[in-house]
Amino acid sequence: MIGIVAATQGEADKLIALLGAEKLCDDPFVTYDFEGGVLVLSGMGPENAAHATEHLLNTHAPQRVLNIGICGALNDDIQVGEVYRITAVVAENARETSCQIGDWASLPTARLASVSEPVFQPDRRAELAKRADLVDMEGHTIAAVCDVYRLRCTLLKGVSDLANHTGKDDIKKNIAAVSATVATAVVNGLKPPPSLLSSVLNFTKIEHTAFSLPLLFSGAWIGAGRNWPGWSVLLFIALAGVGARCLGMAMNRILDRDLDAKNQRTANREIPGGRISLLGAWLIAASGLGVYLAACWAISPLCLMLSPVPAVPLIAYSLLKRFTNLCHFGIGLCLALAPLGAFVAASSSTTLNAEIIMLALFAFFWISGADIVYALMDIDSDRKTGVHSIPASLGVGGAQIVAACVHLTAAGCLVSLWMSLGGGMLGGAAMLVSIGALACGYIQRIPVGVRFFPIFAIAGVAGSIVPLLGAIQ
Repeated sequence: MIGIVAATQGEADKLIALLGAEKLCDDPFVTYDFEGGVLVLSGMGPENAAHATEHLLNTHAPQRVLNIGICGALNDDIQVGEVYRITAVVAENARETSCQIGDWASLPTARLASVSEPVFQPDRRAELAKRADLVDMEGHTIAAVCDVYRLRCTLLKGVSDLANHTGKDDIKKNIAAVSATVATAVVNGLKPPPSLLSSVLNFTKIEHTAFSLPLLFSGAWIGAGRNWPGWSVLLFIALAGVGARCLGMAMNRILDRDLDAKNQRTANREIPGGRISLLGAWLIAASGLGVYLAACWAISPLCLMLSPVPAVPLIAYSLLKRFTNLCHFGIGLCLALAPLGAFVAASSSTTLNAEIIMLALFAFFWISGADIVYALMDIDSDRKTGVHSIPASLGVGGAQIVAACVHLTAAGCLVSLWMSLGGGMLGGAAMLVSIGALACGYIQRIPVGVRFFPIFAIAGVAGSIVPLLGAIQ
């Protein structure tokens, strides 16, 4: 059971709604009941917070306590609206108290100062900033009471103001939105932790291999002279694709773990979120590499000899964002190598024909353009952390123009591929679906995440099966 303490109704309303909590009583403190715990409104100030916390512990005996609420920022680099886990809390005339930070691992951490009166004066703010990053009125007292009772105490604080001369107006303006953000973070953290299997599956996104399989199978079909390449070859090609996917995603997550932790959208990924250890991530990467190499060995000595050609880009492509705005084309290269590898596996030859080259170019431009659009979601974070990307460099409008040109090139490659295959009706239908989906990816009212998946995924799958359907007139 968890006990939640909030100072005011305004700070708790959104959380009460999300938890489906029902009021238990109004006296001596307004108390709400929800599945798995209770929520108490203490009122403002350290004295009220102390009495409310003691009442909570003595009346409901929770196994842990969570204090939520708004706070002021003592550091100008901290932005209004951000939510922090508190590592330690200090008071003006009391000892420092450490806080439990094991939960809500995706949130950034900060030190909190608690005071008896709101902070709006520059000199007072500057003095407190020497000891803490944030300031509130209740956190230290709640943590201190829990310390006496030897209970786990977690503090989650949302920044409503900068603790300066505009603080009063900023609190009134921002309290509802910031409290809603805090409430969402609380509810997400209260969800049961995912199983190890689900964490591994989400870490590798292995199910997304399904979207590269049509590329692999089309490459194998072209490599076999537009014929069935055989079950065994297709099986080992698919295994190589699964292994490559695990290797590439694991290396991406490993190399980007620090950047992911700084980005609010990605901070809850498995490594920064603490659900998979760095050692575990390396083991997943090694397992993916092992499956990939074993599949290459099973196909032919030529495939084993050439296996580093796709593996090296898969391992290293995520490093490109540290050096160049053209990083999006790194993942394009990785996917373009998939049909080329399948072609070599089925043909036992490195002599490429025009059809497989057009298919590889389609894959290259399709996923590169999609990645440019996807990066629109991280434009502010990328600029803040120094990550290179076309959106961070050119802005939203410029990036979409570049992505559209890249996708126009992908469409041209697909038309050329379809014509070289004889212009079959079903292949033409798949081509039109692909080009139509690429166009839909630039409808501005559609959220960027939806444009990337499923719209661009549909474009890729439809384009990938054009060769498989091309022989059907």
